[in-house]
Amino acid sequence: MPAPTDIYCTTDDVKTELGITDANDDDRIDRIVHAVSRQMDDFVGADIQPLSNTRYYRAIGSYMVITDPFTTLTSVAFDSAGDWTTYTVLTSGQPVPFNAASSGKPFTGIMLGPNASNLFPLHERGVRVIATFGYGATAPKVIKEAAIMQSSLVYRQQVSGGAPIAGGGEYAGPIIQGGLHPLVRRMLDPYRHGAGLGVA
Repeated sequence: MPAPTDIYCTTDDVKTELGITDANDDDRIDRIVHAVSRQMDDFVGADIQPLSNTRYYRAIGSYMVITDPFTTLTSVAFDSAGDWTTYTVLTSGQPVPFNAASSGKPFTGIMLGPNASNLFPLHERGVRVIATFGYGATAPKVIKEAAIMQSSLVYRQQVSGGAPIAGGGEYAGPIIQGGLHPLVRRMLDPYRHGAGLGVA
């Protein structure tokens, strides 16, 4: 069975981190990994996993719309009739930043060319984007490490009342409260996206 694409580390990754060699708690760890992956999505404010779907946005200008992070653009269209139903495909839209792919980063917007014959409207749901959103088929290594760290911490909390994650200063010591560990949040900060999921 292929590994699921909606989790950022595997049960075996967490077991290795924890030094667990039996399968007694595999179901528990699997649930933790899935929950932590969605918690990380919420913190980042965008999907890290690859999702191919349709989303709607409000352009920030006639030539520019900010989107959730994506790796592959299928089409971009504008609400040509102003009815949120009739969308006309634009052929001059270019994913930006222009050099994102070459640096291993996702695109975060679409810009129209200076000679575009049609421009983005500025009302809600004025732009329709069909794309593969997320950060690629494989989560960046730092995302995987953050998922392993947080999943291991949650497991330790559940079975033994919490265990420290070394990091020094505010990042050391048992963490019993909910939410992501401060070191995990620091690791995810560069991936945070202000637009949020599917902002219109």
